[in-house]
Amino acid sequence: MKLAGIFLIVLANQGYWFGGRQNTIVVRPAVRGGLPAADILWELSFDHVRVDRGEAAIDPDGDTTIRVTPPTVRTRVELRWDYRLIARDSGKELDRGVLLLNAFPDDLCAQLPQRLGRKRLVVWDKPTGLSELLDRAKVPYTAVRSSDRLQMIVADVVLVGPGAIGESPFEQTPLAALADAGASIMIFRQTTPASLMGYALAHRDAPAALTWLADHPLLNGFHPGDLNSCLGDRRKLWVISLPADEPALEIGYYPPETASNQPGPLDAVLVTKSTGAGRVVLCQLPLENWVTDPRSQMLLNNSIDYLLTRPRPTPRPSERPATRPTPPADIPTIPLSPGDLP
Repeated sequence: MKLAGIFLIVLANQGYWFGGRQNTIVVRPAVRGGLPAADILWELSFDHVRVDRGEAAIDPDGDTTIRVTPPTVRTRVELRWDYRLIARDSGKELDRGVLLLNAFPDDLCAQLPQRLGRKRLVVWDKPTGLSELLDRAKVPYTAVRSSDRLQMIVADVVLVGPGAIGESPFEQTPLAALADAGASIMIFRQTTPASLMGYALAHRDAPAALTWLADHPLLNGFHPGDLNSCLGDRRKLWVISLPADEPALEIGYYPPETASNQPGPLDAVLVTKSTGAGRVVLCQLPLENWVTDPRSQMLLNNSIDYLLTRPRPTPRPSERPATRPTPPADIPTIPLSPGDLP
């Protein structure tokens, strides 16, 4: 969202779009009543070449939706959306600005069937969530709508869609059993249960930015700022509360309040942990627009690749080479008798 003087400008998916698909930009009055009648003139450009332009009359009392279709692209590109707000009666320029958009190829999930091969994928989600995207990509999978079905299923990879898990702790028991038996499980954002796979969920004020383990395979292809942009204008986040020195790897987490060489408790939005013969990944990022948001599809691709790798034991923070406390150095000493001088 950008504050353009007396108007707010809101980009669909925070400006992360698929090339060739129509998207929306909403211009919204910042205050109620008394705003001048105005028009918005805009241009969309790539590398200083204009690819689209338009204008629209701004509703001073409600939302004005502008529809923009970025060009079809073969790789990720950055586009500029330049705008000018012009007072209709006087022709005076009220505001001008630039917003940057990210356009992506419209086939990010095309290789998912080949990546999965003969691995058994199970999806616990509603029909219009992850399942809709996987159906479009022609990915073979077994759909379940409740945890009861999981008790009778053998799986290599399990995806749990946002909001699938209810209040009962018994709903998560089949997931733990599948992980212990060797399955890799990815659980996307949950807000109903009090805890998730043994970790308490907390509702916390959203930070200005999260800290990311940028070189982790789950974050392949993401640029700095991509994942923080997912927070949008949210004031609160549901986070995973990790105890101090927990054998789980925090990939996206709240910055520690104070610097310390001793592991402490953390609040995280992306965590992985090996358990039994398998692993569990917990993702509390608010990424749910599977069909329209390239960031969701990038994370899904990375998740499938990561979940197909062989789990390794997850060390505690104190056992990791970069965070293990350094033992005090041995300082050579010279024995002295009581009457000797140094």
